[in-house]
Amino acid sequence: MWKSIALLLVFVCGVVGAGSVVAVSFEARDFDALASEADQIIIGTAAASNSRRTGAREIVTDYRFDDLQTVKGNLASDSLTLTMLGGSVGAETLTVAGAPTFQRGIRYLVFISGNGSVMFPLVGGTQGIFQIRRDAPSGVSRVHDYTGRPLTRLPTRAPMAEVGSDMSDVMSEAAFVDAIRRKISGRGAR
Repeated sequence: MWKSIALLLVFVCGVVGAGSVVAVSFEARDFDALASEADQIIIGTAAASNSRRTGAREIVTDYRFDDLQTVKGNLASDSLTLTMLGGSVGAETLTVAGAPTFQRGIRYLVFISGNGSVMFPLVGGTQGIFQIRRDAPSGVSRVHDYTGRPLTRLPTRAPMAEVGSDMSDVMSEAAFVDAIRRKISGRGAR
């Protein structure tokens, strides 16, 4: 009997060790906090992701963005890599519940702070990530939140209202970027 219990414990410990789950939550941010707390704000297309181990043996994922436009801050090259805790290396996976990820080929506007020195270099987590989608009929690039819901106003701490089929109410990329630039220059955004 003890041999069976010992084998069961070895099996359970081995399964638990194969993958780890941690959770993360972020304080609610409004537009002013997103813009002021970010040291970089970029628009770029998610081009690649690669998970690896750090020197401390943590698993992190590097997300590379290409085709960049800088809204705030400086960039040293034509691409940017965001490094975040979590990912899979071999048979081991570190899952961080509530942590954002990026889908290859999607264009994003991202509010960044502390890239390379913090485990989640995004202001407010998913609150600081927006998708930029071109509206086919009008040809206008429109802003959507991280989950894909159309943005009809500057972000607040209140939930976004649902939008009908009329995309003309959805904020354009140009209007959103202009509001960010007015805010960071001190001229206000509203």
